[in-house]
Amino acid sequence: MNAVVGGFAQNVETLSRFRTQAGTLGADLVLSPELSLVGYPPEDLLLKEGFIELARLALLDLARATDLPPLLVGTVASEGPDVVLAPSSDGRDVVHPIFDEPKLSHIANVLVALNEQGIAATATKRLLPNYDVFDELRYFHPGVGPQTIINVAGVAVGLLICEDVWTQFGPAAELAVQGATLLVVANASPYARGRRDEREAMLRERAIETNCPIAYVNLVGGQDELVFDGQSVVVNAKGQVIARANAFSEELLICEIDARPSPVGTVIDAVYGRDERRLKALHVNHIAEPPSEIEEIYGALVMGTRDYLRKNGFRTAILGLSGGVDSSLVATIAVDAVGARAVRGFAMPSRYSSGHSVSDAQEVARRLDIEITTLDIEPAHQALGDTLSDVLGGEPKGLTDENLQARIRSVLWMAISNDTGAIVFTTGNKSEMATGYSTLYGDSAGGFAVIKDVSKTLVYELCRYRNEVAVSNGDLEPIPLSVLEKSPSAELRPDQFDDQSLPPYDELDPLLELYVEGDATAEELIARGHDPALVLRITRLVDQSEYKRRQMPPGVRISRKAFGRDRRMPITNAFRPE
Repeated sequence: MNAVVGGFAQNVETLSRFRTQAGTLGADLVLSPELSLVGYPPEDLLLKEGFIELARLALLDLARATDLPPLLVGTVASEGPDVVLAPSSDGRDVVHPIFDEPKLSHIANVLVALNEQGIAATATKRLLPNYDVFDELRYFHPGVGPQTIINVAGVAVGLLICEDVWTQFGPAAELAVQGATLLVVANASPYARGRRDEREAMLRERAIETNCPIAYVNLVGGQDELVFDGQSVVVNAKGQVIARANAFSEELLICEIDARPSPVGTVIDAVYGRDERRLKALHVNHIAEPPSEIEEIYGALVMGTRDYLRKNGFRTAILGLSGGVDSSLVATIAVDAVGARAVRGFAMPSRYSSGHSVSDAQEVARRLDIEITTLDIEPAHQALGDTLSDVLGGEPKGLTDENLQARIRSVLWMAISNDTGAIVFTTGNKSEMATGYSTLYGDSAGGFAVIKDVSKTLVYELCRYRNEVAVSNGDLEPIPLSVLEKSPSAELRPDQFDDQSLPPYDELDPLLELYVEGDATAEELIARGHDPALVLRITRLVDQSEYKRRQMPPGVRISRKAFGRDRRMPITNAFRPE
């Protein structure tokens, strides 16, 4: 399901709707994602007692249903400090060893089992991730003591939450030892390249280790920079996939699981009569074909963009259409996310703009069927140059003049945004953001950076992919060949091209991936055989641009390490390659 952080009423409605649908199909048990009732990640909302109280009331709303199948719902629970203490062998209480003192959070990340009597059982997340985008030790206390098993239709169902299933010989194995014959896992696992394969490989290992089938349900939707891809999956005790949901869409996945009977666990039986004909029509144990990697990435960008607008109340978006590949891709993603009527482009030529810049921008707009308006920035450029001439001792030159043009454009975008309520999409990519090849308060200014985690070489791949999709559907390619074939240029001075300021992108991007996402040092890159001068040039550009990146708008995360939420480097930093 696509949960909304803090959207208790919406989340209760969504959970109730799916639970009702499952009940009409005779489901024995309904599993929802991690923190599905409150949204993920709630971050510092968890520090507000009022938020925790609303979560409690929302859970009580769900618990009042008496004619629906059992539901496992992810939420937060406020508990006394004694829950973080574990009994020792001599009968005394000891603090969980990962803490130095008993001043712990009173909030738990829980999975609550609801049946016709109300709250039947509660499982607390035991392993709290504190890496990548996760910061759960800041908010939660870990579960300790016996784990939770419920008995549904004679099957002992062990309850796990996300990280609990990732550790070998960890909570999953403990549940199997305690008698669980089916494991269910509630997850909020963000999308990143290659993550689905990694998840399913892990589940295969865990199923074989525990000799239990595993049902793994995942969140879907965009939340600020994060995108959750869904792709919930069920594996049998041999680790073979027996059901898989689609990517990037809400879905009720119906699965019949052959699990060994066991009398272990709190009994919460609630079995409804099945209509086998209807079950077959709904593709029980349907295995969705997983998307290709490039299709996944594009889907993540579209969903992240759509949900950022939808969940934050924006109805329309505007962007600068330069006739270049980046703005063409952003416009295409925007149209796929929210529709052509909600997107408007602006061509803003300067004295240095080529004729094909405006014509290519207009052609992209025509193919996407979006409105485009041309605003000539030359009068403003001339006026500001005249205003500055006394201070600067003449007309602005060089980088000052280049940045002045970019900032004129951002002033116009933001004025239009103020007047219309539209959000401004920036069009910079990860390669530019890494090296600082952008203008602070210029092309980097806006409300959402759609492709901020997409390298320049990947931009071209995504453009070609989207064109191929259009051709296969019998539609016009959204991105003209003229846009894809011309040399990248900011067009802020005569005869300017990107490769005058940056190495060729096919050389730059692999090094950026190693340095930014792989955390390699300059010395390590040189030791691997990369050109020392090129390495030092690139790493210095990355390091010197941290102050710029700190001021960039949020954007969709598609890599294992994105700027902002993942990569947190100090601005004031004397660690530099020599």
